Amino acid sequence: MQNNFPYIDILIFGVIAIFLIFRLKNILGTKTGFEETNVNEKTKEKQLTNVVSLKSNKKYVDDLELNKILNIDPNFNVDDFLSGSKNFFKMVLESFVSGNLDNIKDFTKPSVFNSFKSAIDERNREQETLIIDLKSINKNKITKVTITKSSIKLNVIFETSQIRALTDKNDEIIDGNNENEILVKDEWVFERKIKNSNPNWTLVETKSN
Repeated sequence: MQNNFPYIDILIFGVIAIFLIFRLKNILGTKTGFEETNVNEKTKEKQLTNVVSLKSNKKYVDDLELNKILNIDPNFNVDDFLSGSKNFFKMVLESFVSGNLDNIKDFTKPSVFNSFKSAIDERNREQETLIIDLKSINKNKITKVTITKSSIKLNVIFETSQIRALTDKNDEIIDGNNENEILVKDEWVFERKIKNSNPNWTLVETKSN
């Protein structure tokens, strides 16, 4: 019987070893080859959920040009500026047609304002009537950024569809057409003083192509 004891000890140790192996598997788990894939999928999913969708400004102004403005004014927003410029464009047309420039005086450089007023005065002397029917604004884009020590200037293109006509005192059309739409291209320059606390932009130049 004594000769069998070593075999019994080996058997007991074997049972203990098997028991420990099963315990370790239960605690640590068994690697099947899917763990790395699952981790990657979870990581990708986490990365995707953390992605913040930023509104691209490239369609409005070159990134390099935009950075010039943001370095001076971190709060500058392209969408807000262009939306405001469109509203102002409409306001200027309405004021110019009606002959009342009071609404745009504070946002227009004196030389530009005087040009508008001179054209209106001449129209009134000739008893002419201007017709401008703005159908749509097809393009509204910043094309140039000019920064000096004292100001920021933005060149903005407006491509619009309009009906334009000028009638004389007898309501006869002497220029344009009151039925057909035409494509009108304007380039306006807006300026804002850097050290001025007033956030409003001023129209300092207008060009028509």
